[in-house]
Amino acid sequence: MKLQSKHGSMVVDFYPIKTPMGDVSGEWFMKVLSFQDETQSKKFLNRVEMNLEIDGYINHQYEVVGFNTIPQLANPFAEV
Repeated sequence: MKLQSKHGSMVVDFYPIKTPMGDVSGEWFMKVLSFQDETQSKKFLNRVEMNLEIDGYINHQYEVVGFNTIPQLANPFAEV
């Protein structure tokens, strides 16, 4: 999912995770926070944490502007 602030300067992307073993995790996601097209942070979230964060952003008037469906190769148990 891709969320964007009202004025478009802040973008939050949530990506599915593809583990090093090649399977797509149904539990883990990667959050990428960008400000004016520059990545500010990356963080792994489980499904519950992701849904809570999405609700928080939508409550702060962020809009859903897209869906990220291509899994990112990552290990949620390693630091980003």
